[in-house]
Amino acid sequence: PADVGVGEEYSDDPVGLAAHGRCWVMDPIDGTKNFVRGVPVWATLIALLVDGRPVLGAVSAPALARRWWGGDGFGAWSSFAGGPARRLGVSGVRELGDASLSISSLSGWEATGRGAQMLALSRTCWRTRGYGDFFSYMLLAEGAVDIATEPELSLWDLAALAPIVTAAGGTFTDVGGGQIGPASDSALATNGLLHDAVRAALTPAPR
Repeated sequence: PADVGVGEEYSDDPVGLAAHGRCWVMDPIDGTKNFVRGVPVWATLIALLVDGRPVLGAVSAPALARRWWGGDGFGAWSSFAGGPARRLGVSGVRELGDASLSISSLSGWEATGRGAQMLALSRTCWRTRGYGDFFSYMLLAEGAVDIATEPELSLWDLAALAPIVTAAGGTFTDVGGGQIGPASDSALATNGLLHDAVRAALTPAPR
């Protein structure tokens, strides 16, 4: 009963509320534009933060009949249509030239001054697809995608994703390499083996 909750549709100070103690972070529909247009790639995201660190995440995508969950100490898991749980693990891809990259769009990268860097990274990678929103990160946790990244996000967009990816053996930071927390506003997730190379590729050249 002492836990607090924050979400996209409410909370005056989500960053402040999520910084201390136990805080549940909720996004009722991640992928709202997909939901409105009838695209089945949308989900409900629920995360638990303890003293500002995401320790537990759950992603439920009813239109795909899929659910993913994971956190500290018990791994990352998924289920399909209520079936048995399957343990998740990231890929072992070590080279960008062999990597599958997933992004939501180019416009955000251009708006944040990294459009050229993202285009160069996409040309370096084996393939680039726009699975979008939560789905990119869950595919990464399953080992089907090697890099998932977005330049503009809010706490409720990413808090549930980070524990699942890390519990699956991946690395999840902001685009600059910082630890995910209440003030995070971007996401970079990889299988861990590619993280430093992707960070370097997305770093703007000094002026």
